Amino acid sequence: MPLIKRVKMNSIYDQTLALASMFQAAALIDQLANGQSINQAAFDCSLDSLFTLNAQSVQDIYGHGEGLMQGLKILKAYFSGEEKQPNRLITYYVLSMIKLEGRLNKNADMVEAIQQGFETIEQQADSYALSQSGRVHKIDGLYQNTISQIKPRIMVQGDQLHLSNSDTTSRVRTLLFTGIRAAVLWRQRGGSRLKLLFSRKKYIEQAAQILAHL
Repeated sequence: MPLIKRVKMNSIYDQTLALASMFQAAALIDQLANGQSINQAAFDCSLDSLFTLNAQSVQDIYGHGEGLMQGLKILKAYFSGEEKQPNRLITYYVLSMIKLEGRLNKNADMVEAIQQGFETIEQQADSYALSQSGRVHKIDGLYQNTISQIKPRIMVQGDQLHLSNSDTTSRVRTLLFTGIRAAVLWRQRGGSRLKLLFSRKKYIEQAAQILAHL
């Protein structure tokens, strides 16, 4: 899994961007699974985050949050209580990404296989001018050969008509990968399950500040 090479200190700003990426991936997964249209710019940001292989900072991956507006808004709404009837599946997907990342972190061989897998996909994309769809299907294959082997799997719920579509499932698995990658960054920058409980106000304030500058 591509990681940040240098981590100097904990940062609520960085944690907020990574957490917003998880919420954004979760929301896009839920929309795809139910046949809804998605924000293509949000999907592009999530996809591109997987190919920033030698990032020196979270900003190298997400910029200043321009592609994470959807995730930042959802994070803020969920943690502040603005969302009166929150979609429980989004919460389930985010927490599942964090749990899977914790299990992945203990499997050095799989981490290496994922790192090499993304490097290979990037090389193929450059050599053969792969379309976005081509990259997504290759990421899907990598996910099935690695993350899908970790139990328990994330169970995506939705309309079976759409979930039986290979293009949809490939995009869903790609988004699961982006969420797990974001969970790696979140942990690296000091994120933890305790912070989900006790640092919500800080995340809300930071998300609001980022959104105000976009």
